[in-house]
Amino acid sequence: MPHPAHTPHAPRPRHNAIARRERPRAPLAIILASTAAACAAAAPPELLVTSYFSDNVLRVDLTTGDTLGTLDPAAGLDGPLCSRLGPDGLLYVASEENDTIFRFDPRTGAKVDAFIAPGVIDAPSALAWDPLGRLCVASFSTSSVMRFDGATGALESTLVTPGLGGLRGPDNGMIFGPDGNLYVPSYYTNRILRYNGQTGASMGAFITGVSRPRVLIFEQDGDLLITAEAADSVRRYNGSTGAYLGDLVAPGAGGLDGPVGMALAPDGSLLVTSAAGNSILRFDAATGAYIETLATGADLGINGPVFLTIVPAPGAGVVLGIGVMAAGRRRGRA
Repeated sequence: MPHPAHTPHAPRPRHNAIARRERPRAPLAIILASTAAACAAAAPPELLVTSYFSDNVLRVDLTTGDTLGTLDPAAGLDGPLCSRLGPDGLLYVASEENDTIFRFDPRTGAKVDAFIAPGVIDAPSALAWDPLGRLCVASFSTSSVMRFDGATGALESTLVTPGLGGLRGPDNGMIFGPDGNLYVPSYYTNRILRYNGQTGASMGAFITGVSRPRVLIFEQDGDLLITAEAADSVRRYNGSTGAYLGDLVAPGAGGLDGPVGMALAPDGSLLVTSAAGNSILRFDAATGAYIETLATGADLGINGPVFLTIVPAPGAGVVLGIGVMAAGRRRGRA
C-alpha cells in the first residue's frame, strides 16, 4: 500500500501554609502511597496522538479511548510527525513542515518553547536521545541525522552524513538500541541501518526486506519489533543478530491495513495504528491476537495519526515514551 506520508501531497485549503500540630505522623510509605493513588485517580494514563494532517496532538484516555483535549492549538505545529518524551519530562514534537522542534508540557498541553528553531534542520522526522542525553534529529529530506545539545538545543554536529550507508528517507522510528548504537529505518530502501552511536560511522544494514519499515521497539527480552507498512503486519526479529523470527501480528489481523506505528502499553497490550483505517488497534503483546479497536479517526477527530506517546498517571512510575509512526505522507516533500 502506498504510504501518503512520503509522497507529494496536494496543498491543504491548524500553600497555603498549614499550621503545624502535634499529632501522630503517618509512616512515609503510607503517605507516598496515598498521594500516588490520589494523583492516579485524578489523572488517568494518557495516550498522546500526533495528528499529522490536522496539525495537532490529542490527549486521549489510554483505557477508554476518550478525548481529554489537545496540546495548545495556537502553538504553530505544521505537519507534526514525531512526538517523544524527553529526559526533562517535556514532550518534544518534530514539526516537519515548518522545520521546528517544539516543547510542550505533556499534562497541561501548554507550549514551552521552540527548542530548535527553523533554519537549522530541514524536514525533521525523528527524535532520539543518545546515552549522554544529546538529542539526535533525523532529516527526512536530506537523509541525515544531526546531533544537538540536549539542554540548550545548540547544534553540535552532523552525526550521520547525508546518504551514509545507503540511508534514504530516515523515518521517525529511529531509536538507540540496548547496545548504544543508532538504528534507523530507511523507508525507501526497506532496510534497518545501524550506526555507531557515538561516531555515526555506518555499521551496515542490520535488517533488509522489511517492506517499508516504520517504528522500531526493542522488547525487554531483546527482540526487535518492526511495523512493515507494505506487508500489513508487525514483524519480530532477533535484536542481536537481526534474524527474522516471524510475524507477531499477522497481515491484516483485526483489520490492520498499512500499519505505521506501535506502542507497548502498561497493561501488556500492543497498540498499532492502522493508517488506511485511520484507527488505533489493540493486540496482545505476547501472542499478537487482536483485542479491540481503541479509537478511530471519527472518535478522536484526528486526520492522520502519526505518533503515539504514553504518559502514565502521576505517581505511577517511570514515564513511558513510545513512538507510533507516520500515518499520512508528507505534504510537498518528495
